[in-house]
Amino acid sequence: MKQGYARWFVVGTGIGMSLLLALPIHAADKNKPTATLKDLAGRKVAVTPQPASGVTPEQAAAAYRRFLELQNADPKLRVEAMRRLGDLNIEANEGSLAEGATETLNTQQLTESIELYEGLLKAYPNYPSSDAVLYQLSRAYEAAGKTPNALASLDKLVSQYPQSRWVGEAQFRRGEILFSGKRYADASKAYSAVVRQGAATAFYDQGLYKLGWSLFKQGRADDSAASFMKGLDRLLIKQNQVRDVSALSRAERELAGDTLRVLAVMASDEDGPDSLTAMINRHGDPAYAYMMYSSLGDLYLEKERFQDAALAFTAFAKRKPDARQAPTLEARAIEAYQKGGFAARVLEAKQQFVMRYAFNMPFWQNRQRTDAPEVAAQLKSNLQDLAQYYHAQASKSKTPDDYSAAARWYRSLLEAFPEDVAAANNRYLLAELLFDAGRYGEATPEYERTAYDYPAHAKSAAAGYAALVAYQKQEPLLNGAAKAAWHRKFIDSAVMFSTSFPTDPQAAPVLTKAAEDLFALNEFDRTIEVAKQLLDRKPPADLKQRRTATTLMAHSLFDRARYPEAEAAYLNVRQLLPATDPDLSAINERIAASIYKQAEAKQGAGNITGAVDDFLRVVALAPSSKISANAEFDAATALITQNNWPRAIAVLEQFRRAHPGHELDADVGKKLAIGYQETGRNLDAAGEYERIAARANETVEIRRAALAQAAELYLQAANKGQSGAATKASAVYASYVAQYPQPFDAAIEARQHLAELAAANQDTTTRLRWLRELIAADKSAAAARTARSKYLAARATLVTVMPSVANFNATKLTSPLAKSLKLKRAAMEETLAIYSQALDYQVAEVTTEATFGIAELYRQMGADMLASERPKDLDADALEQYNVLLEEQAFPFEEKAISLHQSNVQRAGSGIYDEWVKQSYAVLAKLMPARYAKNEVSEDYVGSL
Repeated sequence: MKQGYARWFVVGTGIGMSLLLALPIHAADKNKPTATLKDLAGRKVAVTPQPASGVTPEQAAAAYRRFLELQNADPKLRVEAMRRLGDLNIEANEGSLAEGATETLNTQQLTESIELYEGLLKAYPNYPSSDAVLYQLSRAYEAAGKTPNALASLDKLVSQYPQSRWVGEAQFRRGEILFSGKRYADASKAYSAVVRQGAATAFYDQGLYKLGWSLFKQGRADDSAASFMKGLDRLLIKQNQVRDVSALSRAERELAGDTLRVLAVMASDEDGPDSLTAMINRHGDPAYAYMMYSSLGDLYLEKERFQDAALAFTAFAKRKPDARQAPTLEARAIEAYQKGGFAARVLEAKQQFVMRYAFNMPFWQNRQRTDAPEVAAQLKSNLQDLAQYYHAQASKSKTPDDYSAAARWYRSLLEAFPEDVAAANNRYLLAELLFDAGRYGEATPEYERTAYDYPAHAKSAAAGYAALVAYQKQEPLLNGAAKAAWHRKFIDSAVMFSTSFPTDPQAAPVLTKAAEDLFALNEFDRTIEVAKQLLDRKPPADLKQRRTATTLMAHSLFDRARYPEAEAAYLNVRQLLPATDPDLSAINERIAASIYKQAEAKQGAGNITGAVDDFLRVVALAPSSKISANAEFDAATALITQNNWPRAIAVLEQFRRAHPGHELDADVGKKLAIGYQETGRNLDAAGEYERIAARANETVEIRRAALAQAAELYLQAANKGQSGAATKASAVYASYVAQYPQPFDAAIEARQHLAELAAANQDTTTRLRWLRELIAADKSAAAARTARSKYLAARATLVTVMPSVANFNATKLTSPLAKSLKLKRAAMEETLAIYSQALDYQVAEVTTEATFGIAELYRQMGADMLASERPKDLDADALEQYNVLLEEQAFPFEEKAISLHQSNVQRAGSGIYDEWVKQSYAVLAKLMPARYAKNEVSEDYVGSL
């Protein structure tokens, strides 16, 4: 019976509840009416003892009726039969109603039960179980709809039998009937009686709940709330903690929900959250307080009072922001504002939420995200919403404040959820926002992080390229070292972009730009690396990009002194250039320079052969380069150092053919001249010296020496009988004398060579001319005269006397003698004068020859006089006399001749015994044989020498 009634009571508790928090208690129908005794209809009541097994209640009831029809039945048995029949009728009534039987049948059964119970109490006033009969009677009246009679039965039960086991339930039923009759004060007394019985009674919790309602109906809000919250304490608190939802029965959840709702109603009737807070404070701030705020919010939502609902939800969060349930209520406040269409309030509430429940706030001090995953989710959602809202606002307003707000929320979102699947996209949006705001310096690293700090995603490449654009936007805003550093970061980012996204259409152009910028910064090693990366791309970069990369690599290799690699790179560049490309010339120059540098290195290392080969490779691979001539010249020079004259000459000759008029031509000529000399090609060498001597840009001394050398070489060739050499030697010596009278010695020698060449050519006139010039030059040299010049002049004088001697000898003494003798004497004087000049030089060998010549001149004069033509008209005497006279006149000449020859031979005593001394001896032997023709004297003299 208690079990059946309890089931009825739970079902009929009336007010429902909705908890959307940690305790999701399902709400009952809010329009369900308050339970009454009429609700007892159809409810089973356990009656003991049970009928015998196999006997139906109808059979038992029929048996009891037959028993009661007996007039002589035992009174004690009769009373029990009456009671049992009444109980069976009630039970049958409940069963019939459950099976859908008609009310007529039910009413008959209930009427019979009432009559039986009433008869029993009347007939047996001292029946021991009268309290049970009264209890059943009240049930029968209530089931029959006779509530006043039911209440009267219950009143009698509680007043006459206060210790009855049915008192608690009877008081509760009294309260229900009184409450239904709106006799709230009487009902509260009945409920209070139930509560006073203590928690042991099965109706304690329901009693607290209905007591609260009855007090509430009387306007005693504080007392009502106290009763309700006592009931909640029992339902929701266990071991000082809020019970888990799964631990509550359905009846408990419904009761708790109804209680929370009525408390919410009470608070809403007054000052809403403030009244609820005061209520909670009076009760000691129970752990389930958040449910009360939630219930109040739910109530407001039902009434579409969205702002009030939000305030109710947030009231708890303000009161206990670090409570586990606070963020959830804050989230419900946001939902309430959203339902109400309060956009500004939604925004404000979201901001408040993220500020209060960010991961660095106290709420998380002793919690992990896994402890409150829904809070973390709500935090992320709100941060995302705030960032996107202000981003949209900034896109419209373009104001710094909106940009800053959006950036702040994006950063908060990324900081709070760095590993979220949407993190990369959120960072990209942050970067886009900063770029749109003109904050390029901030946008750049965000783009980079978006591109490179996350697994590949849809915006990776776009972010990487956008970072480069941001770099370029920011750079003009910087100066000095900051600008330089920023540009280097741009290059690093460009390389990273191209490396990370090789298939992106912008990868190759970006990498090309990076290589160009690195080269401009003289970072040649990195330029080489980046250029190689560009050239190694698959598929290949376009022709223009490959050309740029190859060129930069070549330049960088060259600047890093990696000349063999540079050469190869430049050759690759050349292959990429059309024949008409304006850069082709510069590339050829670089090819030449790369090879030239290799040659220099080998030359410095002593590898002359290798150096020559490289110098000549310049000519072969870049013949049009400016350095080609230098390389060819240097190859020849290197060959000369090895005395490889034949090959050096060949290179120099090729140089002259390839580079006519080149500024190095003079040096080429000098080297060729030496080379020709070294290889015995004197005529060729002489020709080169002539060219050197003819160059106006050479110094006077070089020109003079070159001309002298040319003359000498021609002379040597002439001496060897080479055709034309003598003529060339004469011409060059003549030019030399004309151009370079100084230095004196060299000019004198040149004249001497000219005279000798003329002599060899039997050109007496020319010889005499150069000898006379030699004599004149010596004479005019004054203090510059040398022994050599005087010697040559002296010898030249002896040569110049020969025509006079010939003239003297050719002048014949004819008749008349006086006339011819005059001519003869004039010729003699002329000749003596020249001999005298020769003697003036005081050159021993010249002196002996001149003395001999003078002596012979005198001797010849005497002889010619003796041999002169005699006058034809002389007779013998006259002729004899004439001859005597001639002898007298000729004798002095002979004596003079002897004297001169004697002076000449006397020089032998001084150690001079040359040809002319010998000839003087020979003449004296003829003129004075007695003295000079003795052999022993001559032999003794010679021996003494």
